[in-house]
Amino acid sequence: MNLRAFLNSFLISFSQSVIVILLSILAAYPLSRFPLKHKGKIMYGMLFLTGLPLTAIMVPVYMVFFSLKINNSLISTTLFLIATALPYSIWMTKNFMDDVPVVLEEAAWIEGAGMLETIRRVILPVIVPGIFVVFIFTFSGSWGNFFVPFILLNSANKFPASVAIYQFFGAFGKIAYGELAAFSLLYTLPIAVFYLLSQKYMSQGFSMSGSVK
Repeated sequence: MNLRAFLNSFLISFSQSVIVILLSILAAYPLSRFPLKHKGKIMYGMLFLTGLPLTAIMVPVYMVFFSLKINNSLISTTLFLIATALPYSIWMTKNFMDDVPVVLEEAAWIEGAGMLETIRRVILPVIVPGIFVVFIFTFSGSWGNFFVPFILLNSANKFPASVAIYQFFGAFGKIAYGELAAFSLLYTLPIAVFYLLSQKYMSQGFSMSGSVK
């Protein structure tokens, strides 16, 4: 069961992070480059959504999931986590794109590159550190999320590690301290290792510079 819980956590967190990054790039590019009429309202709306607590919306969300019969599903739970992570991820990705000089894109346009090719060949290589920052924040937030899967999932074999850790708190106040300590160490190990390996990119991501030489 414990190995299954870690596998569920990895599947949810990794798939959520990858999809969030792809959608954030596609949404952040027009917000960064195009003079949209209501850009300010859109950005403030996303800023408002980033501060909206999940506890305030979980009851209606559960009712919707239950009425649509999509509760107790890893896919639907992942999709909901993607929706909750998108506003902040789009906000961060847009700020990273703002630091990329437009002259780089203009040079690509002169060479005949289209919009998607410009994003893939010009924008993405420059904001790789920023993409790692978004990935780390999304992955770590999903990995440590207890409340959402605890509400939306019912089957024990679908619980991620953040919920499965609850099994060590037995009835009548009895706690399996040894198993809990071992599980907690394994639970925190992936995030610690991932953060150490990506620390270089995170430091670069928060100081984007040097695009034009």
